[in-house]
Amino acid sequence: MPPLHPPRERGGQRGGEPRVRRGPRGGVSLWIIFALALFLRWAAFYLLYFVYKTPGGIHPSPIASEVYDLLARELLSGRGFETWMFAYRPPLAPMFFATVYAVARTGDPLIPTFAQTVVSASVCLLAYALAAELGADERTRKMIALLVAIDPASIAIGLVLAGETLANFFIASSLIFLARLLKGGRLRDAAACGGSMVLAAMARPNAIYFAIVVAVVIVWLAPRWLPKAGLMLAVFALGVLPWYVRNYAYHQLFTFATTGNFNLLFYKAVSVEALATGKPINEIQTELTYELESRLGIATPRDTYDYNAIWRQVVPTSPQADAMMRDMAVEIYLAHPVEYLLTMPIYLVKLLAFTDLYESFGIAKWVEVVFNVLLYGLAALGAFALTRSKQWNWLAAAAAPTVYFIAVPMITGGVQDTRARTNVTVCIALMAARGIGALWSRWHERK
Repeated sequence: MPPLHPPRERGGQRGGEPRVRRGPRGGVSLWIIFALALFLRWAAFYLLYFVYKTPGGIHPSPIASEVYDLLARELLSGRGFETWMFAYRPPLAPMFFATVYAVARTGDPLIPTFAQTVVSASVCLLAYALAAELGADERTRKMIALLVAIDPASIAIGLVLAGETLANFFIASSLIFLARLLKGGRLRDAAACGGSMVLAAMARPNAIYFAIVVAVVIVWLAPRWLPKAGLMLAVFALGVLPWYVRNYAYHQLFTFATTGNFNLLFYKAVSVEALATGKPINEIQTELTYELESRLGIATPRDTYDYNAIWRQVVPTSPQADAMMRDMAVEIYLAHPVEYLLTMPIYLVKLLAFTDLYESFGIAKWVEVVFNVLLYGLAALGAFALTRSKQWNWLAAAAAPTVYFIAVPMITGGVQDTRARTNVTVCIALMAARGIGALWSRWHERK
């Protein structure tokens, strides 16, 4: 393997990005990598839903704990976006699943699940395109695509009806247009970047503030940045505004999704309280639900509450209830600041270690753990190499999104396995490939 980045030629670009000669196009075809991605996802789909059974003899379900399928069926029923759970889950994934149901003329949830595996596999093609926009040679592009294709976490999340797969697709798309914007400075790429981020947020609300990170990158690296950052932010703001209006119209909550404050209290604050007091998670969640409703003046007798009562707060009954969840969470953080900090590494390990879906599959779990350890180690080496060589465009497309999408669940709670990490699998693969290139160069020099 040749070095990932040949020496800088005359006319290098701003941000430390070299102009490179394209390497030879030999070796494994990109379409073979795509076929491998499909094969792995389809094999996992078949094993999970047609071969594997739980010890009690129950078949796994693609809709085990998600509401996306319910919302898709609500759309098909003709009720549109009236259902209250749309305040908790944005509409893009339900719209995709509903479309598949309608086209296939079926109500079997395995059909949209299977369709989602194709979307999941196609992310490796976007990874290749992003690497090309950043100036990587042909072998490096294919290596990045291969890492995304075989990523166990990405395979797993494509097997359930959830929003991550679509979000991953559009996050990668936004990064492609960001790389093109930093390289060519065209306003149409700024608009396309903002539009892609709208779709990413419509699939998973954790992307709602990613536009701020991208705007900072544009200000930092793009010449004549004001119209580019302004257009990107304008497209993004106009794209997500209708969903804010929808939530205000139906629930008097001017918010993109109610997941934020719900997660702050019933996941993150509960974790802090459990670490500080040693109480069981379910007991703390029950107590907090009762306290919240008591403060709001709507509590019923204490013995009527159990763990399931928290789901009444998924979509708050009023702006006061939404704000109260945030305030109660902050109270717990301030009461236990040490424990708040100690939960950070716990969340980080859960986010990076393995996917819950593999926990029942024995060897698959440990295969993922080994893969992840190698991937993160190479990515760390790659980030160091990129920093030393001042390749800021690469770091902007890889390190900045990784920090953002890993920090969000660590701060707010919510998803606590590698499903959250799949948002930036493409970014981690970019850095890992650079790490492999650095190792290869070092070995070649010593040879």
